[in-house]
Amino acid sequence: MNVVEQYLNEILGISVRLKPVPEREQTALPFFLKHLYTFKKGKLFGREIIFLEEKNDEHLTAAQLRKHSEIVEMAFNRPVVFILPAIESYNRKRLIQKQVAFVIPGKQLFIPQLLIDLREFQQTASKQREKFLPAAQCLFFYHLLKENLEPLNFKTIARKLGYTQMTVTRAAKVLERNGIATIKGTKEKYIVFGTDKKKLWEKALPLLQTPVKKVYFLEQPPQTNVVYRASFSALAHYTNLAEGNKKYFAVSQNDFGTLKMKKQIQVVPSSEADVHLEVWKYAPGVLTKDRVVDPLSLFLSLKNQEDERVQKALDALLEQVW
Repeated sequence: MNVVEQYLNEILGISVRLKPVPEREQTALPFFLKHLYTFKKGKLFGREIIFLEEKNDEHLTAAQLRKHSEIVEMAFNRPVVFILPAIESYNRKRLIQKQVAFVIPGKQLFIPQLLIDLREFQQTASKQREKFLPAAQCLFFYHLLKENLEPLNFKTIARKLGYTQMTVTRAAKVLERNGIATIKGTKEKYIVFGTDKKKLWEKALPLLQTPVKKVYFLEQPPQTNVVYRASFSALAHYTNLAEGNKKYFAVSQNDFGTLKMKKQIQVVPSSEADVHLEVWKYAPGVLTKDRVVDPLSLFLSLKNQEDERVQKALDALLEQVW
């Protein structure tokens, strides 16, 4: 039994056997990937997984590994997991941010496709979890960034977030089902988080989604107070990343409809336009203290960018939060 099989057996409590992927099953793979990796396959919880191990020490970035995993997943229609040697914590952090599955024998197992994140021999079974609804994500970020929601009942929380009490109830149930919070109370309901905010963020990260629903292109920046600096414009505000010539803004779905109806914005078809307007799944103004979108939603909107400068700026952004 090799070290990977032994580690998987110990940490998951199941028998795992890895075997080479036959050459005849690798025909859909690009040659450069065959040169970079050896391919193995094995089953975890009844699902076949493709394991990739580098043949040489190429010092590949998280963005490159993400791209390679997408190619291999498309070729095999199976989840892909990288077998990695011991790497620095900041590199593991980038892999997790990019949702790249990996196993470091004796150290960590991270497979977001199976909702597994086990570290340092923690033998905890992963429960089935679901992606956050926009309202659940907004509520969660409000607690992390603006105000402790634990003393407040659902009616008060709904008023602060601009939702109905029923929507807040559904959002709280999503958080509870995913182990992020607990609902307390009988007649009046309260939500209890019960751990430090950074740990909450790390636990919830695989379940969080980009707030951006759609992007439109404008001739001129909107002259209104219902839009907020977003994307690269917001990242330039929070970090030392240069903003560039294009301007980026975010707006809620309701406010976007109002701006169009009142003809306060002029949408154009070209993506080369200098003004980009993101329509968000929740109102960006709820989470911000100024005219710039909140850092956590901003991170999610840009975390899949492959530019290394952007990734470094996102690292700096999260360091400011925690």
